[in-house]
Amino acid sequence: MRPHYFFHAGHSLIIFILFVAGLSANAGQPLSLTIPAPGSLEPEATGIYFEKVLRLALSKTTTHDAAATTQEPAYNIVYHQQIIGRERFRLLVKQGVVDVMWSSSTKQREEEFAAVKFNLLHGINEYRALLIRAGDQPRFDNVKTIEDLRQFKIGSGIHWSDTQIYNFNSLPTVTSYSFDTMFRMLAAKRFDYMARSLQEIEQERELYAKLGLTVEKNLLIHYPQPIYFFLNKKNDALARRIERGLLLAQADGSLDEIFRSIPSFGNAQEKIRHIDRRVIELHSEN
Repeated sequence: MRPHYFFHAGHSLIIFILFVAGLSANAGQPLSLTIPAPGSLEPEATGIYFEKVLRLALSKTTTHDAAATTQEPAYNIVYHQQIIGRERFRLLVKQGVVDVMWSSSTKQREEEFAAVKFNLLHGINEYRALLIRAGDQPRFDNVKTIEDLRQFKIGSGIHWSDTQIYNFNSLPTVTSYSFDTMFRMLAAKRFDYMARSLQEIEQERELYAKLGLTVEKNLLIHYPQPIYFFLNKKNDALARRIERGLLLAQADGSLDEIFRSIPSFGNAQEKIRHIDRRVIELHSEN
């Protein structure tokens, strides 16, 4: 009987050793994350910025840090190759096909996803200049208040969180599924203006110059619209890791270094520091 007992004991020991070895092997495996490809959600330079920030946050937490309880695994980022809209990307995050995306935040999105509540653009997207038809500047010269602005129609994306804010503030809104089409709709007088962030509007003015569009001279509108990383609810631990990495990168200055590497971001920040326009405040229902 004794040899039979030792056979089972030895067999169990072997299984245990193999189990531990398997855990160690898995622990050494890099974390593979699928994200939107640069340029699939916004201009490529902006998309690259968000990817760089994500990589930075993950690299800050790959090695053991004071706030971590365990060694975080290395990571590998792959791109979701389809060019699709933000709503479709949100669905893929819910389905677990895409691991991380970046988006403006709303109360609903924060309930449906694991949100990394760190404002990735430092608020520069929250100040908006108006893109208008070149001959319409005199129409906007007398706009002083939100009541004055309500005399004009704003163009917005049908799934944009901005649209919810415009509706909440009773701004007459015309929506479109297609981003590119909106500029042509503005030129065709389907609406009167688009509100574009300070880091976007000059490039868009140049890109659509042939449509006779220009930047309104006197106004800015401002509303809260933080940009967060969003993950599947089941990935809350990874969301907290990313948040910890962002805080570490902010503390040592490496995050600001990436931010300043995008010229349009720095230019927008300078314009906000030295605002010389009338600012109309909008409110959010959040």
